[in-house]
Amino acid sequence: MSTFRTLILDLGDVLFTWSAETTTAIPPRQLKAIMDSPTWHDYERGRLAQAAAYARVATEFAVPAAAVDEAFRQARGSLRANGALLALVRDLKARRGLRVFALSNISRPDLDFVLALDTDWAVFDGVYGSAAIGERKPDRAAYERVLEDADIDPATAVFVDDKLENVEAAKALGIHGIVFDKQEGVFAALRKAFGDEVVEGAPESI
Repeated sequence: MSTFRTLILDLGDVLFTWSAETTTAIPPRQLKAIMDSPTWHDYERGRLAQAAAYARVATEFAVPAAAVDEAFRQARGSLRANGALLALVRDLKARRGLRVFALSNISRPDLDFVLALDTDWAVFDGVYGSAAIGERKPDRAAYERVLEDADIDPATAVFVDDKLENVEAAKALGIHGIVFDKQEGVFAALRKAFGDEVVEGAPESI
């Protein structure tokens, strides 16, 4: 029997897909650069309000503030839930008795938007946004806050994220990590981790 009893999932590019393609003057690469900037990271930690964050990145990246607002409005509108992943998680939770949580680097307004989407949020026992906890991945404190608040033994937890550095940070705390890359392989790795079935060719966790 598997010793894992808890699953922690990222939201963006794991539970949800989205597109950085917009009709604004901000190309996808620049939009992603904005989201990887120190200012945006502060926004995701809850240290800046949305208007202040948008104004600051507009100045830093020399783009109109209105374009920033519109680009992120369109990006939010492109969000689509990963129905296949939700179905797998729902099945594993029902048959293996898992607790399921989300841990995402996300601002308060964006998390409010996501939680209002017509998605099966009932499968989650808790959703942790970085702005709400004041810490973001891959900082160790972000994981520690969730582990403590949800009373999770890291040795019994599996963490799934699309970014290698976030998975490595989880591993440093004793959490079993899976990088979300090819969906089929990730699904096999999840089934294997939770003792659902052993699938040949499943990717190694790290």
